[in-house]
Order: sequence, then structure tokens, then C-alpha cells
Amino acid sequence: MAQDRVVFIPWNTAQAGNFINESLANNTGGTHHKRKWTVVCLDSADDLSDIGVGLGTRLHIAGHGATGDPQIHPDARGAAPLSYVEVADALIAKGLKKSYLGTIVTDVCYSALGAKPFARLLAKELYGRGFKAICVMGYKGPLGAVYNTELGGSKYKHRVVDVEDANGRVIDTVKSKTMQVRFFGFNA
Repeated sequence: MAQDRVVFIPWNTAQAGNFINESLANNTGGTHHKRKWTVVCLDSADDLSDIGVGLGTRLHIAGHGATGDPQIHPDARGAAPLSYVEVADALIAKGLKKSYLGTIVTDVCYSALGAKPFARLLAKELYGRGFKAICVMGYKGPLGAVYNTELGGSKYKHRVVDVEDANGRVIDTVKSKTMQVRFFGFNA
């Protein structure tokens, strides 16, 4: 069964840049998952209270990042970067329930890398605020957030992450699932 996706953009719609179009582009088909992607911005009428316990919906957070950066950065000029604390504040302000049991995915490049990766910091912050059953997933490289690359002769499109060497040169491109790291607040 497909798991639908909600992309939370923790900035106002006018500050979202390409994040909205990129997220909605995942609805165009060509994947074997047949998921429905929806977008919620900070100023959207919709909120996050309807995603239930997370068994059928995964929550993604859009942003740009760097290795070990405790902030995520917007796609548009004029918007300020947000710390993991501010992202937690925004999730709660938009109605995310402490009963959410699903995965929160940081669709942020390098969000699982560094001494204190963004995804780990967010997991620990949410756990400290009473979100005891969630995990936060990050990526070990630059993420292609749109299903647009065919790999290995597959007839389907995938989200991909570039694998880099020690000098930052791309040496391979792989399915995003091979470059994911999950963080749980109780041991982050």
C-alpha cells in the first residue's frame, strides 16, 4: 500500500521558493509507489493535525543544509534560516500531535552528517518536547528531492543522493534509501 507524503515547508508560501513546485512534481507519476504528495507551508490554511498516527503518511521537512549545520536554509531570498529548535516550534505550531508515530524526514542535504547532524538535533529536540515515538531521518549527502532519475535500467524514477568522496566530488548516484540514517530522540 502506498504511503502518502506531506511536505512541511517551515516558511511562508512567498518564501518557499521552488520547494512547493518540486514537492508537487512528485505527483507526476513514473514511480512504482503511486504516492500522493501534498504541501503545507507555515501560512497554509491546512495544518499537520490530520496526519494521524503516521501509519499511512510520512512527514517531510523541506530545506537546504550543510554537514553539521544546526539550521536549515530557505530556497528563496529574504527568508531567514531556521534552527532545529525553530523547526520544532513550527511543527508544533502547525498542529503536529505528540501521538504521531511515523517518520519525519528531513529533505535536507547532508542532514545526517557531521558531529551534530540536523536530523539528530531535531530528533532530540522533539523527544524532549514529548514526541516519544517518532524518528527523524536524514541523508548522508546531497538529496534530489524530486523523482526524476532512472537508475540501473529501472523503468521507474527514484529520489537520489549523490555519493561524494573526501574532496566533495560526486563519485556515484544512488537511490535515496541507501543513504538514509534514522535518529531516535531517546538515543540521539
